[in-house]
Amino acid sequence: MTSLLIVLGALLAVFIASELVLGGTKLQTGLSRVLVAWILVYLPTCYLLLRYGDTGLIAYTIFWGGAFLSWFGVRSHIESSILLRMLYLLRDRPLTEAELLARYGSQYGEHLRVEELLRGGLAVKSGERLIVTPKGKGILGVVAKLR
Repeated sequence: MTSLLIVLGALLAVFIASELVLGGTKLQTGLSRVLVAWILVYLPTCYLLLRYGDTGLIAYTIFWGGAFLSWFGVRSHIESSILLRMLYLLRDRPLTEAELLARYGSQYGEHLRVEELLRGGLAVKSGERLIVTPKGKGILGVVAKLR
């Protein structure tokens, strides 16, 4: 029971820490900060489990990795869901299709996505062109292996 409480506390702490370190940025942009948060919660949790719990560190490490991947998948999907964003825009009042598309374009449009690529260091501008950075190429390499 002690191990369960320690792990649940760690999960709650890391979920909150992840949102704090993201600070409104996209997950792909703030992924390195999120990974640091997960490591900084993982390490003291290992100590607490060794000292007070009855869960082995190998089992906990496998669980922690799976918890991260699950959180990342759900968080990333929610963040990138066009339908969910449109539903969010409809929450206050009904909109015509044209109004909905106009609001979506102004709040989540192309220019904002390009800004996020630049802010995250995934691309740089060279004149009028966008060029993928080494960081962007690294992410593309990981994604290609996941396909």
